[in-house]
Amino acid sequence: MNREEMKVMSYLSDNLGDGGSILEMSKGIDRKYGPAYYPNIYNTVKGLEKRGIIHIEPEGNSRLIRLNMENPLSVYYISEVENYKNQRISMSKEVLSGILDLIQEFDIFSICALDAERYKKINRLELLVLTRNHGENKGLIKSLLKMESDYNIKVDPIILTLDEFIKIMKASELDLIKDLILDKNVLYNSDGFWELIKQHGINARYEKFNKFPQDLTRDELAYNYSRFGYRLNENIKPNNKIAIEPIIFSMSISEEIRIKYGTIILFYKNIEKINWAYLYYIYKRYDNLGKLKGILLSLARLPNVQHNNEIEYYINLIPDKLNIYDSKLVKKYIELYD
Repeated sequence: MNREEMKVMSYLSDNLGDGGSILEMSKGIDRKYGPAYYPNIYNTVKGLEKRGIIHIEPEGNSRLIRLNMENPLSVYYISEVENYKNQRISMSKEVLSGILDLIQEFDIFSICALDAERYKKINRLELLVLTRNHGENKGLIKSLLKMESDYNIKVDPIILTLDEFIKIMKASELDLIKDLILDKNVLYNSDGFWELIKQHGINARYEKFNKFPQDLTRDELAYNYSRFGYRLNENIKPNNKIAIEPIIFSMSISEEIRIKYGTIILFYKNIEKINWAYLYYIYKRYDNLGKLKGILLSLARLPNVQHNNEIEYYINLIPDKLNIYDSKLVKKYIELYD
């Protein structure tokens, strides 16, 4: 691939194969990958179309560029471009080596760094780790915590099974992961990652979250905690459906008692739906693990959820000083909404 083709394919990689219009692509490439002149991008796109690497599809008055997932060569090209993208991120060799060492120890399908350049500026590393099951989570998280100590960098892991990743990416709910993955570097097994995208028809044609979980509006919160079984005496207006994990986090940081304690109700009513590893990521990412530990300790005292292995594990994992929840208030809310 020549330089212009590499830029175009990198942009398509960032957007899970969806490039938008040539004008949008030119602007996006210019922002991230250096000068991109419309005529050059146009000629490059037409050349890739002739080889069957991409489609140019009419949509209204626009012509949209998309990766041709049916062509095996397209998947090969997009996998190759991950190496080019990885050369551009300013990750130290020691940190990268530490990440790749995990593959020798655990059954990992693929690893992606998410929004690497932005988070590197605040000394954080966002990792999406795709596994075949959660059986090795405990050891994996401990190894990542050791990496934090060894390399003096915060490592925030989102550990998902392949089924969980596919479900999240194809769900109608807004989710942090969907936004983050639009700026990714596949650090391990790019072929497998892109085959997964191809096999399950995953693309970026979904509504974006476009905000931090702590910035959810009152109406967004009310609609969603009602959706998950915690309805207060207020008018509920139709709104965006948001995944339960960001909703739990947003409720727990509220200063309003009925919202804050409602977090425990959402846990209690939806304990089988919650992705614990993803929830741990959100609280860790926003330096609020003490709140999560306080919630889990309150849950651990409830008869119906005692001896839950996940709850016990995360309580023991989190070293942060916990936020105390009033046990009498917890009992009162459980009795009201059970």
